Amino acid sequence: MVSNSFAASAILVLLALPCAAQQDITPPAPQKLAVHSEILNEDRTIWVRLPYRFDEREKYPVLYMTDAGSQVNEIASSADFLAGEDRMPKIIVVGIVNTNRMRDLTPTRGHLHWPDGSVRDFPESGGGDRFFDFVQAELMPEIEKRYHTQPYRIFAGHSLGGLMAIHVLTTRPDLFNAYIAASPALQWDDGHTFHQAEAFLARTPELRRTLFFSISSERDAPGEMGDYVNKLTALLKQHAPKRLIWSSERYPDEDHDSTVLRAHYAGLKTVFSDWLMPTDPRTDIAVGGLAGIEKHYRELSERFGFQVSSERAINNFAYGLMRRNLKEAVAVFKRNVELYPDSANTYDSLAEAYERAGNREAAEDSCRQAIEVAIRNHDPRLEAFQKHLKQISAGSASAQ
Repeated sequence: MVSNSFAASAILVLLALPCAAQQDITPPAPQKLAVHSEILNEDRTIWVRLPYRFDEREKYPVLYMTDAGSQVNEIASSADFLAGEDRMPKIIVVGIVNTNRMRDLTPTRGHLHWPDGSVRDFPESGGGDRFFDFVQAELMPEIEKRYHTQPYRIFAGHSLGGLMAIHVLTTRPDLFNAYIAASPALQWDDGHTFHQAEAFLARTPELRRTLFFSISSERDAPGEMGDYVNKLTALLKQHAPKRLIWSSERYPDEDHDSTVLRAHYAGLKTVFSDWLMPTDPRTDIAVGGLAGIEKHYRELSERFGFQVSSERAINNFAYGLMRRNLKEAVAVFKRNVELYPDSANTYDSLAEAYERAGNREAAEDSCRQAIEVAIRNHDPRLEAFQKHLKQISAGSASAQ
């Protein structure tokens, strides 16, 4: 049991922390774009949600999703949280607002069987491939022209959007690197897309892609959606191509609409399942030390096809060393400066290590370099670096 005096002290400490009172936690507002499609012969509304603390100098993977609406902020917030915990990179979310959902998110002109035995036809259906022609030939080039993007794309779709995720994976797998399908409507047109997936997997020995799909309480939905998801799970257990990373989940306590939050979160964790640097649970120190960190991030860069920064992991490792081996910590901070000379924070951290070691002259020099880089890069932490230099200089003066 925590005493009242201890709890009060903890609250006072939290209130005293600058980040608690001053940090701006306002998420970016989605940007609204109007994109004219010659392929679809219509204007399309697109919502673009940049990541929290977006940096124009950086490049970001892009997640494209259908059913834009509130799901844009929902999945972007999950991505912000996971990125903040260093479990994935920051991403740009591109949400496509529907105009004719049944037309755009069905791969065939088809029908559905209803629980009472009736069959409902949808004459406007079957435009899914044309819709993804628009995504591939018109939307993606527009996004990549406007924003700094990495060559890594994710597609997330719910229900009919999930159906199209499986369809696109099995008909044009190179369009996206990863696919998230929440409650995919694989019962569409007597399971056409499921049978298409069967044929695709039978002829595909290797597939360097990631797939996550899930189902909630929809077993009794038209066409028994849950049964087809179970069939897809069983199929992948037997015939998953080499290098395909895949996972599936069932959320029986969620319904068809509420499931997207959990599916998107789990999907993002699957896509970036090995992003987090492994640490020893007894010491919380990176496995393999500095060499292990550099190896881990080289492998991430190879897997995802873009350079993945290890700056934060190396910095955290060095701070951990400061409590045990200050000389080694200084060497690791120096290595971080070598790897990331355009980061003001690496110089400032090195300055802190020098200061702890009693080398105030080197600390001042490193802090000045941090300030120079911060000015050049318009780093919002410039004031903090300048304050740090004053503290070091004041310490030097008092020591004389």
